[in-house]
Amino acid sequence: MAGREDKAPVDRASSDKGMRVRDVMSRQVYTVSPTDTAQSVARLMKETGVGALPVEVPGVGTILGIVTDRDILVSVVAQALSTSTAVFEFMTVAAESCEEGDSILLAAQKMHDLRIRQLVVVDEKRHAAGIIALADIVRVSPELGELVLEGMSRHREPEDQQLEGISPCPA
Repeated sequence: MAGREDKAPVDRASSDKGMRVRDVMSRQVYTVSPTDTAQSVARLMKETGVGALPVEVPGVGTILGIVTDRDILVSVVAQALSTSTAVFEFMTVAAESCEEGDSILLAAQKMHDLRIRQLVVVDEKRHAAGIIALADIVRVSPELGELVLEGMSRHREPEDQQLEGISPCPA
């Protein structure tokens, strides 16, 4: 019986291969500028209920990176920096991203491998088109979300370990 239960999430996740990022992502994207302050970013996060914001080049729209609530906590608050510290001083450069047409399995694999909970969804010009979060994946495939969480919490030996029983989809 244990073997059967172990295979159920993989079987369900395999059936979700056809679902695309565009089907589950949040299209409402709030972005910030690299010159915005930690305080203004924290206020925007509070007002919008999000924990991560893409950082874009003002007037151009190209994504430079991402700033998370954890970045503010660890890089600004914990180090007693000023709330007027500019985003470019503590953001994660080169935000991990995916495209709208990617499968949710590919997005989940990337989250698993990188141990992150969200990806910026970009269009062909590398502009933010949305955000896909682990919660979005869990909403449509709890089993796939669980596998991602298990991978994030486990110490892995090989760096290229994949979700158990699931082969990656081509990009």
